[in-house]
Amino acid sequence: MASDKIELPLDLSYLYEISDHDREFIYEMIMTIVKNTPDMVSDIEREGKAENWEQVGRLMHKLKPSLLLLNIDNLSAHIRALEGNAKASINVEVIPKQIAELRELCDIILKELNDLIKSDQF
Repeated sequence: MASDKIELPLDLSYLYEISDHDREFIYEMIMTIVKNTPDMVSDIEREGKAENWEQVGRLMHKLKPSLLLLNIDNLSAHIRALEGNAKASINVEVIPKQIAELRELCDIILKELNDLIKSDQF
């Protein structure tokens, strides 16, 4: 997965909907994602290298809610597939690739979120 081929338009409409357009709440949610996601993905990578699939599944389950708030269809599908494979210990040969793609997707998302914060365009 080459990052120049990934298109992840951020869609904050769900955040606006659940917050009743409360910018402070949206800002806090974005900041929570920016703050917590890198460590969570690092933990997933570590557990993946150790082939601790059950723990990868648990960590994916913890990471999933905040990322799903961003309404990115291909990210949602990727998260669900990775979580499902890890929890059931199936398709384990593709899990390392899924984890690497998760890192790449999250890096792009975090850059976009940081750009939104800096530009105050959320």
